[in-house]
Amino acid sequence: MPTQRYSYTAITLHWLIALLLAFQIALGWALEGNNGPELFARYQLHKSIGISILLLSLARLAVRLFTPRPPASDGPAWTRMLAGIVHGLFYLVMILGPVTGWLLVSTARVQVPTLLYGLVPWPHLPVGRALHEPAESIHGAMAWLAIGLFLLHIIGALRHQWLLGKPDLQRMIPFARGKAVGAAIGALALVGGAFALGQTVYPERSRPVVVKAPPMPTAAPVAPQAVPAAPLVEDKAPVEDATKEAPVEAKEPLADWTVASGGRLGFTARWNGEAVRGSFGRWRAAIRFSPDVLARSNIRVTVDLASADTGDGQRDDSLKSSDFFNVTAQPNAIFTARDIRHIDGDRYEARGTLDLRGVSKPVTLRFTLRIEGNKARVAGTARIDRTAFGVGQGEWAATDAIAAGVDVDFSFSATRPTS
Repeated sequence: MPTQRYSYTAITLHWLIALLLAFQIALGWALEGNNGPELFARYQLHKSIGISILLLSLARLAVRLFTPRPPASDGPAWTRMLAGIVHGLFYLVMILGPVTGWLLVSTARVQVPTLLYGLVPWPHLPVGRALHEPAESIHGAMAWLAIGLFLLHIIGALRHQWLLGKPDLQRMIPFARGKAVGAAIGALALVGGAFALGQTVYPERSRPVVVKAPPMPTAAPVAPQAVPAAPLVEDKAPVEDATKEAPVEAKEPLADWTVASGGRLGFTARWNGEAVRGSFGRWRAAIRFSPDVLARSNIRVTVDLASADTGDGQRDDSLKSSDFFNVTAQPNAIFTARDIRHIDGDRYEARGTLDLRGVSKPVTLRFTLRIEGNKARVAGTARIDRTAFGVGQGEWAATDAIAAGVDVDFSFSATRPTS
């Protein structure tokens, strides 16, 4: 005798896919608005759900082909044919929809890697950009087809259950008995809830904590070290000439300073008005400095751009692309300064050049530094114009989504050799 109820595997896969499809369709409508961290996160979730639907649908197809299932409901030939078409189109939507989405990601001009739920890497398809537009059209059509199939499928199930008196719902809804009114209402409520959640969900994103420099001990000003800081914008404020303040006989000899581990080089960009904070994990500095010999002091900081960390792996990989840092061609940013001036108290500024993405621009950064014995503490902030260096190409070149100004912050300790 053929089984009168679907297997628990088939039932589980059926409802998982149904809930994910309802959620995905609603989430697709929410992928609108200005580019920003929230929209970026929604796209990442949309990709993760899509691949989940693809894998579950392939599993469901295998179960359908290789395990027994209840016989089709009897009735007129046209109704059986229509039911077969609806089921066939559902498999088309559940497989072709995610595949075309996968093609869109793989052929996008900005290659954003896919991490399923922020954890599991998912590769791009090895295809050319010529498939991008056809995939986009088909992907949109699959969404509307899914909505129509959803309605037909629900109407057909309710028709069989109550108009024709055939207990079809009991075959697929767990614990359904009799007329299955409660089970049907519960199932519809679950699908509706998944749809509503898809329109409102906003995945939590980990945000890197900005570590503020600890208060610096009071002491005479001295040696800065490496790392960009203070406003990288030409400052017109009057600055005291360092050569005039140096005494005839230097109190502090010129020394090479070594940056201690544990320093921070961070940045903050504004994306649709929302702060996106990050830091560089790898950078090094060569500093020769004396507050009494500023004319011969110099700084050189080298930053490994591939070490940028914003707390989102997919966004970090986007920063490495040719649209932003272009680390394949220009892996490092280098700041060099030989014009270091004392402003007042423990405040200094270094005027030099920043090389980024193959572009060199004069910049000025300011920092505060305190020295105690052979140890120095340095901290500061800066601002650069990313557009001046070509950071952000194509659609990212405009400043309406990502602001032109990027704030830089740094703090570190340094030591000099004992005499």
